[in-house]
Amino acid sequence: MHTPKLSIAQVEWTEENVPFSEQFDDFYFSTDDGLQEVEYVFLRHNFLEQRFSELKPNGWFRIAETGFGSGLNFLSVAKLWFETAPDYAQLHFISFEKYPLSFADLERAHQSYSSLDGWSKELRENYPLLLPGWHDVWLFDGRIRLTLWFGDVLAGLPEFDASEGSKVDAWLLDGFTPAKNPKMWQPSLYQQMARLSHSETTFATFTAAGDVRRGLQKAGFEVDKDVGFGKKREMCFGRLAQQRPFSSKAPWFSRPEPLTTVHAIVVGAGLAGASVAYKLAEAGWKVTVLEEQAQPATQASGNWAGAVHPLVTADWNLRSQWYLQGFEATLRTLLPWLHNGEITGDLTGLVQLAVTEVGTKRVEEAFERVGLPSEFVEQLTLAQTQEKVGGPVSVPGLFFPQGGWVNPPSVVRRCLQHPNIEVCYEQAVEDFQQEDGGWKVTTGDKVYRGESLVVATGSLNSRLNERLGLPIRPVKGQVTHLEADQQNWSLQCALTHEGYSAPGEAGKAVTGATFEAPDMSEELSQEGHQANLKQAAKALPDWLDVGAEEVGGRIAFRPTTPDHLPIIGPVADPQWLQQAYLSQSHTHAVYRYPVQKYLTGLFVSNGHGPRGLMSVFLAAESIVADLQGKPLVQPLSLYQASHPARFVIRRWRSGHYHVKTTSE
Repeated sequence: MHTPKLSIAQVEWTEENVPFSEQFDDFYFSTDDGLQEVEYVFLRHNFLEQRFSELKPNGWFRIAETGFGSGLNFLSVAKLWFETAPDYAQLHFISFEKYPLSFADLERAHQSYSSLDGWSKELRENYPLLLPGWHDVWLFDGRIRLTLWFGDVLAGLPEFDASEGSKVDAWLLDGFTPAKNPKMWQPSLYQQMARLSHSETTFATFTAAGDVRRGLQKAGFEVDKDVGFGKKREMCFGRLAQQRPFSSKAPWFSRPEPLTTVHAIVVGAGLAGASVAYKLAEAGWKVTVLEEQAQPATQASGNWAGAVHPLVTADWNLRSQWYLQGFEATLRTLLPWLHNGEITGDLTGLVQLAVTEVGTKRVEEAFERVGLPSEFVEQLTLAQTQEKVGGPVSVPGLFFPQGGWVNPPSVVRRCLQHPNIEVCYEQAVEDFQQEDGGWKVTTGDKVYRGESLVVATGSLNSRLNERLGLPIRPVKGQVTHLEADQQNWSLQCALTHEGYSAPGEAGKAVTGATFEAPDMSEELSQEGHQANLKQAAKALPDWLDVGAEEVGGRIAFRPTTPDHLPIIGPVADPQWLQQAYLSQSHTHAVYRYPVQKYLTGLFVSNGHGPRGLMSVFLAAESIVADLQGKPLVQPLSLYQASHPARFVIRRWRSGHYHVKTTSE
């Protein structure tokens, strides 16, 4: 997944406060009256007022736009939505922007439209980081989901899912005029529009250029013309008249059929299980959580403190993009809880010390090749680093303003207190099987039944992991606990070095963690504490004056995967997978393979490793979207990158999968 460096819009301003693009030599909206142009071209010719008002219970309406610009189209749609749509309906607005406005330019553009002040303020307060790719923003207490793709629209559109629940209802074909922006107005644009549309999908655009009309018609759209707005002589609008088949480029990662029932069983009460239980409960599901131990968060989810921060790589690779989305999903959930005092932690900044040459070079290349904005990360001097941390450090570092630390057990408890969740402790799952359209789960002398089953057991239940085909490897990690009087000074924020160190409650702190594989012993060792203290001393030379024999700590086993990404999503029917793919030639054209078949209602959330706090909530949102048939919460390439079937499919597609014969 290639993601080029993001370029910020270069804007000039007219005396009337209308933004003018230097890149495209054109105005962002009509100099006559931008707001009236939006209403006339896009709202009226997509019949949005009537369509909004007629939405049925649990209804969604999905709009896609080419060219977010100042957000004027979005703000006008949002205002109309609240004026006409039923309270129970939700709007999903997707927009693409190759050259996003800086926050300052966005704010200035909004000054021209006082009638949209409330809507524009909400947008500015939630404007995403100016980093390439997909950003989900939930606005107005969840009634509107805004998905912004920062980058080329022709690269972004193929990343959107075209399953039935993800189709677009209306297109706003904006962006700069075809004569000024020919790279956007291409046949591939209209083909992607057709792929993502259904039989009732409409479109509207300010232009009536012949190439645009012919391109839309060739892709299957019926095109009508009307009088243009202001100085424009004509505009065009229409609907999809001819649906054509589109084959998936990865049928083995196709999405499962949604469920209409609302009872789920979740196995595991750590971060992975608690987060998916919470997101299901929020969506209206009744959830039963089965936990083997007598309390929740007994493994890595039970640490005193966990660091929360994105992953920076030199080339902003797939893992960086995945964990940026995970980071944003975590912040969406945790920040309100922190604000209300419902969990323990601090997400007002984290420092990453440049303790290795490799890490330092990687960050330097990322600033050059990716263009990391200061709202995302700042480079600090040694003095600035020491001021942030609160004491002497050995090297300068980076500051992530939205990073920090949280107490994982408090997060797990907050998730599990939802009234739609029942937690059953000391329930070790012995077996599960499909039964009457649902799942029967056996634990000792008890049986639980639900239409959906989500297994989130971490690394230690090798029996369940093997049965589900999950290549999970447990990696032992020992952290060291420090009392307030064992520290020469108190950390002012969390920081990462070769490990991590973070403050905790009542002046306490935690540092670590060891990486011990394949050691499976559960006893704390002085060697482990010595390794942690030595690591901390290298980064924070005067912080501690304590011996390994004087400290406490805990051991946990992280569930890791071969490609360092979690395993999330529906579980394929193993017999179908074998018959449809693995026993067939791997060299056929993709369209010749059928779409994947799944064990209905069976999902996993596992392999979150040391970055669970940056992945479990995105995982939970993804599972809920699949169960309900809602639009994906991430690009297709990232959804597929964490799919449970990816390992066996990769081996097969590369020609390395060995099919056993009956004689073997």
